[in-house]
Amino acid sequence: MGSQVFGRLFMLIQLLVGLTLAQVYASALAALGPPISSRDRIYTADQTSNTISVIDPSNNTVLGTISFGAPRLGNSLNPQNVLSVNSHGLGFSRDGKYIVSLSTLSNTVKVIKTADNSVVMTTYVDRGPHEAFFAADNRTLWIGTRGVSSVQVVDGLNGTTLSRIATGKGPSKVLFSPDGATAYVNHIFEPLIAVVDVQSRTVRYNITGLASAFSSDMMLSADGKSLWAAHKMTGQVSVIDTTARKVVSILDTGAETNHPNFVIANGTMYGWVSVGSLNATRIYRQSASHLAPVHVKDVRQSGVQPHGLWPSADNTRMYIINEHSDTVDVVDTSLMKIIDTIAVGQESQALIYVPNAISSDLSSQAQSRQNLGRQGLGMRVESKLLPVFGGNDTKPNANAQVTVRQIAGLDMVQVIGRNLVLNRTYTLSAECERCKGARLPLVSFNASMPTPSGCGSAPQTLAFLRFFDVYDMSTVEVREGKD
Repeated sequence: MGSQVFGRLFMLIQLLVGLTLAQVYASALAALGPPISSRDRIYTADQTSNTISVIDPSNNTVLGTISFGAPRLGNSLNPQNVLSVNSHGLGFSRDGKYIVSLSTLSNTVKVIKTADNSVVMTTYVDRGPHEAFFAADNRTLWIGTRGVSSVQVVDGLNGTTLSRIATGKGPSKVLFSPDGATAYVNHIFEPLIAVVDVQSRTVRYNITGLASAFSSDMMLSADGKSLWAAHKMTGQVSVIDTTARKVVSILDTGAETNHPNFVIANGTMYGWVSVGSLNATRIYRQSASHLAPVHVKDVRQSGVQPHGLWPSADNTRMYIINEHSDTVDVVDTSLMKIIDTIAVGQESQALIYVPNAISSDLSSQAQSRQNLGRQGLGMRVESKLLPVFGGNDTKPNANAQVTVRQIAGLDMVQVIGRNLVLNRTYTLSAECERCKGARLPLVSFNASMPTPSGCGSAPQTLAFLRFFDVYDMSTVEVREGKD
């Protein structure tokens, strides 16, 4: 009798452990996850340096970067280039053995072994792969390919396409329920979440009524009951009760809303939302999935343009990318305060935290530092928020975020124009230190992207030139007109 009781108890423990691990790897939120250790890894997808930065969260040390080819603009336009371009999206397997990287410009999917940072699979998929995750089998990849109207399902170890699931226009990200039976898909051209049966690979139903058609990122709570879909273009978040299959609240979070994620503190769930234009991450308390979240606090970032974010498995820390500062802020979730900042690769987008990615023995720890380099690390970056000068109809809050990065051979000048006059042309200029202080135009752009307020914006203007040691950053101006 005693052995039977012991056997049942052992099975119960296995079941509970399995459920906890499923929650750890299915979503951001793991109230009972393991404490931070040297077995864990943080990964950032660094778009400009074309790398993944690998971080040990036990001491907030960057171990190195995984390179996928030359950084911008190095080899991107070479007709002989067959390497990956634009490291952007990240996902992982629930067992922590693999991560998946998406390169948006080369339509490349790479699977990387966490034990030694080696690439074990490379394949090419439909146009515009953005985000992907492994299904609960730790092998099958479901990929949001934004250039088409279907999710592509791929064998994560041999790269074979297994199926395409028609959802909506421009599927962006795929997340799985804690039990792995259901997949959720958001889109950038339709205001809906497609809810897919994983076994049959068919859409069961759609959740409609989202705040905007453009939802680039989303996150699902560990219990699978709450899904937050971010809308970058309108500065909102649609809060969805997955049990009721409906939107229960729309949060006005702010322009350039990027990624949502979750933390449990004292038994209560908090949603964290990175908002680029505010240089802040907004925190909301949600007591139950059917209730509207309540704003609690904003965490002001140490850098510019917060983007990807992910908590530690024990929920004591939140790690937040500063996209235009090439750093990651480490936030104590109980204090809601930044306690450290880590320099990473260039223009990071996605960030994931993978617990127990590495074994604890010394040989495994040494192996986990293999296949790493230094590409993209320690490069100069400067960013300034500037007023925009123009005519009488120029908005008083018109501004431009100007970022200059050192890259190989040239520097990258990036402009985000906000609250501009729709379809007007603007020019960025600076004084040339080598030209006796003459002011020279560097790049012109059009505010062609409409905003809900009726203004125009320029979400991403890029120019490549020799800037540092030629032009004076303190003299940069943005004015209406072509020169």
